[in-house]
Amino acid sequence: MPRPKPPSRPVKISDLHGHFHEFSPQEIHFRPAAYGLLVQNQQILLSLSRFSGKWDLPGGGIEPWETLEAGLTREFFEETGLVVNVQQFLGLRESFIAFFRYPFHSLRFYYQVENTSSSSQELKPENHELLDLKWWPLNQIPLGQMNADDISIIQHYLQGQNPGKPVTN
Repeated sequence: MPRPKPPSRPVKISDLHGHFHEFSPQEIHFRPAAYGLLVQNQQILLSLSRFSGKWDLPGGGIEPWETLEAGLTREFFEETGLVVNVQQFLGLRESFIAFFRYPFHSLRFYYQVENTSSSSQELKPENHELLDLKWWPLNQIPLGQMNADDISIIQHYLQGQNPGKPVTN
């Protein structure tokens, strides 16, 4: 099968606020990212994004020289101040997103993580990207203030399902 050619017309991609913008196919870049689901004492750790105003699972973009697990460990520490061990793979979500007006083909890998910091470790939200970090009781997760992909991963986890198989939007 021959390699597909990029479309000849601009591609419409939504930004973090749901507004669509047109981009040349050649402008679109891959953005692998990894996110960690941390549950302790019947609470889940969520971060409030400065960019979208939504609650997210901590994590972010992976550098080209990093493994997914190493990048997630770094991102989690940068955003929260917590050291984690990457555990079970929970799923993959794929979408196109314009972030700071740059278009990305986003591949988001989700993992369950375990906190290895001391139990008295204070949360340290990363001020450039986050407005807040908060432990939410599992029965009070702010689903109306989260993106659909994070919700899907959390719901599968809470239902005890294995969402590890790749799922795309």
